Amino acid sequence: MNLANRLRSWFLRFAGYVVPFVQSLPAVGGWVGLMTLPFATYLFLFFANLPESLVDVLSSFFAPSPLFILERIFIVMGIFLLIYSIAYLRIKRREGLVTSGPYQLSRHPQYLGMILSTLGLTSWSVWILNNTRGVGFLNSTQTILAWFIELSAYVLLALVEEMFLSNKHRTTFNDYKSQTPFLIPFLRTKRKYLDVLASILILSLILLILINL
Repeated sequence: MNLANRLRSWFLRFAGYVVPFVQSLPAVGGWVGLMTLPFATYLFLFFANLPESLVDVLSSFFAPSPLFILERIFIVMGIFLLIYSIAYLRIKRREGLVTSGPYQLSRHPQYLGMILSTLGLTSWSVWILNNTRGVGFLNSTQTILAWFIELSAYVLLALVEEMFLSNKHRTTFNDYKSQTPFLIPFLRTKRKYLDVLASILILSLILLILINL
């Protein structure tokens, strides 16, 4: 066995321990696992970062204001997709590899939900930091960087998860992978890493457009 195969074999064994642990470790409020760690870290930074009080921030979100319409759509859509995907996975996972429901449109809808909701929060946070009194724990650039770190963490976690699933389900997962987009629904190319790169670029572009509206 050459060095590349040895490294792959070691990595798959590592993923075999890590992925079930990530997916199944109970967290506060439910069985959502360590996959929420980047999401929870981002939320902590978000609320600690704002110059406004938490009450003011939440009040502005629910206020009937034309501000942050797109941000609110992304936040609500992302949270709905996250909850629905996790619930669907819990119900169906005993049947084997889950390829229906939200997993028919994206191989990682739960990660997409967290990314979309924090995308909206990032644009909202940057506007507040730039247009209200006070200074946050992070500046605007650092706030955007925090989101990119979260995005990178979920892309990496998704790739590790796919290596584990490919080894576990083999032909079944490979067929599913060839027919289902990596992250963004309807975005599918013939090359694995092109899917990943295109997903990162599109999500990044959406954030930059929101920030500059």
